[in-house]
Amino acid sequence: MLKFLNQKIRNFCSSQAGTLSIEAVLAFPMLLWAATATFTYFHAFKAQNASYRANYTISDMLSRETDAIDEDYLQGMHNVFRYMTQANGSTTWIRVSVVECMDLCDQAGRVLDFEWSHSVNGAPTLINADFAIYDQIIPVLPKGDRLILVETSIDYEPPFPSALVSFPKRTLLSHTVTRPRFAPQLLWSS
Repeated sequence: MLKFLNQKIRNFCSSQAGTLSIEAVLAFPMLLWAATATFTYFHAFKAQNASYRANYTISDMLSRETDAIDEDYLQGMHNVFRYMTQANGSTTWIRVSVVECMDLCDQAGRVLDFEWSHSVNGAPTLINADFAIYDQIIPVLPKGDRLILVETSIDYEPPFPSALVSFPKRTLLSHTVTRPRFAPQLLWSS
């Protein structure tokens, strides 16, 4: 009996039948995770890139504007942003502000002023107290010059939020600073 058992154990250890299915059982979860992670990260970068491109497009359109804009114009820009980012069920907002440098424009402690700031879809408008945050974003500009600050936001939900990748929902924010091109400033029509 002992000889029979030893022979069966030797045969079991040396047999290679079924190794492919064992390898597949071990490798398939790793392949599934890798494919899911790659797709999720690619999708997130694609959404961020679409948000940036839409922001640049809106900023460029505003920089070429020679007439005053109003709430309807800004709502139209928000619709363009939603269309370009394919934000069907996502929460999005857009904020446009005009910034002017008042004094010490090329030094630390420069004096900046928001001429106006308006937003669409629930974003708060900016006030001069917000410059603590925006001082690093706004580049150096000559005294009396004006810049257009366009900010956009979209709530992004990944296709596989936490199944295998642990990539949670997040808000994608983007901002662009542009000089007016054909007019000295972008005006707001009340």
